[in-house]
Amino acid sequence: MRRCRNAILAAAIAASLTWAAGAGWPGAARADTTSIIAVVNDQPITELDLRQRIILLEILGSLPRGGMNKQQALQALIDDQAKLAEATRFAMVPTDTEISQQITRVAKGMGLSREQLLAKLKERGISEATFRRYVQTTTAFNRLSSARFREDVKVTDAEVDAKLAEVKSEISAQTQKVMNDPRMKPVTIYSLMEISLPVDSEDPMLLQSRAMEAQQVLQRFKGCDSLRAASKGVFDVRPGKKMEADASKLPKPMKTALDKAGVGRAIGPMRGKDGIQLIAFCGVRTITPPKPDFEMPSREQVEQMVINQKYDKLEQGYLEQIRDRVYVEYRDPSFAQP
Repeated sequence: MRRCRNAILAAAIAASLTWAAGAGWPGAARADTTSIIAVVNDQPITELDLRQRIILLEILGSLPRGGMNKQQALQALIDDQAKLAEATRFAMVPTDTEISQQITRVAKGMGLSREQLLAKLKERGISEATFRRYVQTTTAFNRLSSARFREDVKVTDAEVDAKLAEVKSEISAQTQKVMNDPRMKPVTIYSLMEISLPVDSEDPMLLQSRAMEAQQVLQRFKGCDSLRAASKGVFDVRPGKKMEADASKLPKPMKTALDKAGVGRAIGPMRGKDGIQLIAFCGVRTITPPKPDFEMPSREQVEQMVINQKYDKLEQGYLEQIRDRVYVEYRDPSFAQP
């Protein structure tokens, strides 16, 4: 049963926070600029705390499927108080050294050093102290659960076989989903090069003369490496950089003309931005995205999954019991539980 603190306690907490803002305590700005959502066992939980919990789990890759809203973040922080109180009751709160060691293990699991992980958290506004409290709570509750349920968690071969079949089915479904994605279809890439014959004016006669010169280049053109020979005797023929284009996204008339001309030829002449231009068809290739390779876990890994699921179920029941031992005062009624 969650019970609200009495009015005297609420007034005392509010007064102390107001005084702290005026007296210049280090935490005053935080209490003054963020609204208090709830007070749990005399500990205020603010809007900032909710945002930080969501960001922290995002960085650690521990957000539940579908993400986490502020109501869920508040419940997680309330649960932290329940877990910590229970761990204190059984003298299972980890030491500072043990917390530091666990942080190092977490960082290693993410492919980071301890310093790199802390820096990454700091960039997103998560202090080391906030992270240490999270690690302290999770480590303490893991110890409690392990000690409490170690003898209750048994796994049979049949359960592991069923989980293996489930995992195999999920991997097969994921593979099929990826392979059906339009982005997995082969893509035809055309390598093109713009050839420009600049014209300094809009004189029709000059444009016509340059178009005739472009026609000469076109007739001699035998491939993108032959432009120098093809443009011999023609003034100011400028090759552009080669570019690659998805053939399916080219204008239909251009693609038709390129296909008709074939690789190693050019199309044009046509009016370009700086004068007369040709489009050279330098090459064609097909890109086929690699098929996804989802690695099937070992039997030992699947067995551990089953064990973890059983622990999770027992832990959830345990958590529901100890939640009743914390005192919660909701300052923001929209967050109050029914």
